Amino acid sequence: MKYIKHFIDLNKIIIAILISRVLKLSKMNKDIWLISERRDEAEDNAFHLYKYIRENHPTQKAYYVIDKKSHSYLKITKFETIIQQNSLRHYIYYFLAEKHLSAFQFFGVPETPILWRLESYGLIKKKKVFLQHGITKEILPFLNYANTKYNLFVCGAKPEFDFVKEHFGYPKENVKYLGFCRFDNLHDYKVKNQILLMPTWRQWFGMTNSDNNTEMKYDEFIMSEYYHRYNNLLNSVRIHEFLEKHDIKLIFYPHPEMQRFIKAFNCNNSNITIANRNNYNLQNLLKESRLLITDYSSVAFDFAYMRKPLIYYQFDQQRYYTDHFQKGYFDCNRDGFGPVIRDEKILIDCIEKFMLKDSNDEKYNDRVGDFFQLYDKENCKRHYEVISSI
Repeated sequence: MKYIKHFIDLNKIIIAILISRVLKLSKMNKDIWLISERRDEAEDNAFHLYKYIRENHPTQKAYYVIDKKSHSYLKITKFETIIQQNSLRHYIYYFLAEKHLSAFQFFGVPETPILWRLESYGLIKKKKVFLQHGITKEILPFLNYANTKYNLFVCGAKPEFDFVKEHFGYPKENVKYLGFCRFDNLHDYKVKNQILLMPTWRQWFGMTNSDNNTEMKYDEFIMSEYYHRYNNLLNSVRIHEFLEKHDIKLIFYPHPEMQRFIKAFNCNNSNITIANRNNYNLQNLLKESRLLITDYSSVAFDFAYMRKPLIYYQFDQQRYYTDHFQKGYFDCNRDGFGPVIRDEKILIDCIEKFMLKDSNDEKYNDRVGDFFQLYDKENCKRHYEVISSI
């Protein structure tokens, strides 16, 4: 079956190349932008930029790639330039587009090892723009210029911009501090009496659909410290009593890579929701929550951008920076926007403090101001102007 799929993919590639070459003869098919993020999402930087372009620069030929089975698909059908992931049209526009814009490395590429390999060897000659998914704070060799050849690497914060320029090997003009497109939408919001608990994933659990078949099994996961820490917190009597007394809701929203284990978590408290990502918009959760509890996730930056209090729950800090990512310029103890906690009792103390105080400590607000030197609703505008010029 694998060889049949490769044969079909190869035929699609050949047909798409031939059709795209014919279409390129027309001026109507010049300066096409292909925009993407996760195949099943329309809520990150890429979609915010696409939406901005359609609403403010409708003559720009911008196309958004998404899986037709995505929970987000129906909400974006009002836009006419939507392309279904892995369709023949996707292959054609992949070769036809002059610029590829994505929030993730290799996303937006038709899902075939043939094209992934051509991409990794730099044999697809397109102008590539990396919109990013989250603030880069660790040393990530796979994002080095030698591995990506990005024409534009967008940064969302000033310290990140300085870090990427110095350590990732990009030509100076290829790295820009523009802010993130989704930040435009973080200025107007109404807050509920709600806590968002959102931890990130771990390398040692493997990845969904991983080629090397290292994905951790369910039985192994429920033996992990990660599972026990979060399941214990969800079932803490003290947490339950606090939520009930102050009429607070808690949403537990694991990272997309951890959603495959979501059924392992159990809690019968009516004030606590274990969230399936297909039923929630992450940015809306961030905007409407009063407090964020995370670990190392870059969602902390979005929450801090709104000047709202957050807590880092880092019970496995040593292993994370050994087996997950190598620590970079950002130290949560020194640079973070909230306290770093390893113990559940102290964590609950902090939750109670922040929810009853309803404000952030001044030192954390000062750090936010230094970190996000661009604070406006012009992020998408800056992106469009810079991308148009490359």
